[in-house]
Amino acid sequence: MPQSSAMCRTSLFLAASLAAWAVRAAPAGAHPVAPVSAEAADQEPVPEDQGLPEPAPGSDLRVSLITVGAGPVVYEMFGHNAIRIQDPARGLDVSYNWGMFNTGEEGFFWRFLLGDWQYWMAGLSSEGMIAHYVASDRGVVEQELDLTPDQRLTLLGMAEFNARPENAWYRYQYFLDNCSTRVRDALDVVLDGRLREGFGEVPGETFRFHTRRLTADNALVYVSLDFFMGGRGDRPVTAWDEMFIPMMMRDFLRDTDLVTSEAVLDDPARVPPAEPPRHFRSFYLTGILLAWLAGGAFVSFPRLRTAGPTLMTLLKVEFVLVAGIWSLVAGLSGLVMIVSHFTAHEFMHWNENFLQANPVSLVLAVALGPAVFADRWRRLATRTAQVAAGVSVLGLVMQVVPGIDQVNGYHLAVAVPVHLAIAWGVPAMVRVDTERSAAS
Repeated sequence: MPQSSAMCRTSLFLAASLAAWAVRAAPAGAHPVAPVSAEAADQEPVPEDQGLPEPAPGSDLRVSLITVGAGPVVYEMFGHNAIRIQDPARGLDVSYNWGMFNTGEEGFFWRFLLGDWQYWMAGLSSEGMIAHYVASDRGVVEQELDLTPDQRLTLLGMAEFNARPENAWYRYQYFLDNCSTRVRDALDVVLDGRLREGFGEVPGETFRFHTRRLTADNALVYVSLDFFMGGRGDRPVTAWDEMFIPMMMRDFLRDTDLVTSEAVLDDPARVPPAEPPRHFRSFYLTGILLAWLAGGAFVSFPRLRTAGPTLMTLLKVEFVLVAGIWSLVAGLSGLVMIVSHFTAHEFMHWNENFLQANPVSLVLAVALGPAVFADRWRRLATRTAQVAAGVSVLGLVMQVVPGIDQVNGYHLAVAVPVHLAIAWGVPAMVRVDTERSAAS
């Protein structure tokens, strides 16, 4: 188990113990009672229910899991959940939500880059929270949980303890420690570990599998998250791990005896696919098109030596723009992957896509423009393009090496053809210029 998860469960256990003791020691509404004399006591009316057992503490509580479906914004795509606790005797109806954050908070963007997102937990009005998510049309499901009175009381104590300002904050980690894993761990504590025992050995899919399917309808988010996810995202996980997705947790609990009833409070407008769509053809065709634009023209037209100056100029501009933009993006992406190793973005570390996008391409991006006019820059651009292409092909060949199992075939289908086309296009452009100069 990751260290952060272990610390989280230890904190939850301590919170459960302290908070449950506090709830039992000082129940809501308790107040000092004046002593009553024996004579007065003899005159007290006998209650009608004398002799009946007192209801167990916590028996009036109702505990539910509230699950909110996926939304269109990137931080909504993975869903959301909360624990709802109702106590009619106290007039309590609170949903405890571990997904609170504030983008306007000072330093939020910098902490976002470093992977040090500070989220907090708060108890919200259930009516207001549910109304908010119903209005967002994301779909809301409530599952009432079959807990013993003592377990309900303990969970309430944990939640109230965790909601205190000094206990509410935690470092958010998208796969390992989020709003859903916090709910999962809290329930597992009151269930004495039975939740983890039931799902900890059940095989699941990978984090990449779920990231691809949940972001499938947003091309920019899909490509970005998939490209920058390293090999750790392809390690096998269990159903317990998959509960980082609120909808997965809802579905897993649905098949247990823990759920006594389920109510759909709002139907979702967006239902993610059960499996990620296959996009290899789209990526491959994109790679062929970019390769054609980024050097294919110089390679494919042997009669360029007789082309007019206008056509030649247009081809040079097109080549420099496409190849230059590609090289700039690839080089900056490589820098991002290097810097990620100094941040808490653990799932970006040791990314094989670094062989397709690395700082070598930045040198090429700088050299391409001047290479149109100066021989010195042409030699630098040629050699740099060949190095970038060689490293890219190496990344393709390495796929047959045991232990190199990152799922990045989509990105290879784009990057390898483009790098080869640029490496072929730069000397072709130089050769055409040389031949035209000699002829004139």
